[in-house]
Amino acid sequence: MASTSSGSSAFNPSPAASTAPSTASESLPTPSAVAEKPPDDGSKLKMFLGILRKFIGVADIASVRFSLPAQLLEPTPNLEYWNYLDQPNTFVAIGDSDDPLDRMLEVMRFWFTKDLKYVKGKPCKPYNSTLGEFFRCNWEVEDSQPAIETGKLGATGTSSSKKATPMSSKNGSQVTIPKPKTSGKKVRVSYLTEQTSHHPPVSAFYVDCPEKGISARGFDQISAKFTGTSIKVTPGEHNLGIFINIERRDNEQYQLTHPAAHLGGLLRGTLSVTVGDQCYITCTRTKIKTILHYVEEDVPDKDVLARVSGNWKDKLYFTLGPKGDNQILLIDLAPLQVAPKIIPPTEKQTT
Repeated sequence: MASTSSGSSAFNPSPAASTAPSTASESLPTPSAVAEKPPDDGSKLKMFLGILRKFIGVADIASVRFSLPAQLLEPTPNLEYWNYLDQPNTFVAIGDSDDPLDRMLEVMRFWFTKDLKYVKGKPCKPYNSTLGEFFRCNWEVEDSQPAIETGKLGATGTSSSKKATPMSSKNGSQVTIPKPKTSGKKVRVSYLTEQTSHHPPVSAFYVDCPEKGISARGFDQISAKFTGTSIKVTPGEHNLGIFINIERRDNEQYQLTHPAAHLGGLLRGTLSVTVGDQCYITCTRTKIKTILHYVEEDVPDKDVLARVSGNWKDKLYFTLGPKGDNQILLIDLAPLQVAPKIIPPTEKQTT
């Protein structure tokens, strides 16, 4: 395993030390007296924000060559930090079901665990990897994720892959998939990634679990733009998503595209990640496509007086309160027509 990180720092010798040696009568400072206190997160963010102000209006920060002070970087190489296997056990469970819809749901279960590092931890800027640098590792995980069988759930009033049955949110909350298996067999997941381009930064990755016949591959590249209050991060031109292949399902392949995200909290000094975009999971063999629409919760529930929903081409409803259950018709557009205008006669119209 090679994991090389680079950072720049400068050490300026003292003029007195370079011109005259120390004598016995001089008292040398103790290590504790010269030790510098590491900057806290607030100081780091203020320094980081000062650097980012120079890039307001720049289309893509990731394509610009600039150096960050070492104290602003986390002591972790980019290739080690940036991966999608925060919960490898959800990856090895993909493809267990015989039903195409169930397999798509297994892919979605993996999708929602791939960014667990941002849910449980804080976002950070790792060290850039050098061209040709690579990182590899393995996981020994239990194949313990429960099977998803929508056909059996359909008998209790939920939807199945063959026939969807409407259900209320009240009934839906009572239906769950089985608990994780307690004695799952351990399988190995191998991960390899390499920096294939330094400018722009692009890395290639490959994930493989031979025992389950599952693999994944792709290129990682991001594009970033500073808006003044937040950083918008989008996939780069080489980043087409994650491609998952299930060998035992006739090499069924899924393409998972990435949504845009915003890194906010720069002014408050508390970094946070929000997602408000659409992304897609597509399987060309089964003809099933998932559309994931992330909605930002920009207004606290306690401040919501009413909500409006519906189809802007048909009927619009409103509900009272943050989580109103009773929909009230606001307007029905179906029977309406454009109202005719009353126009003065031509001879009375002035030019």
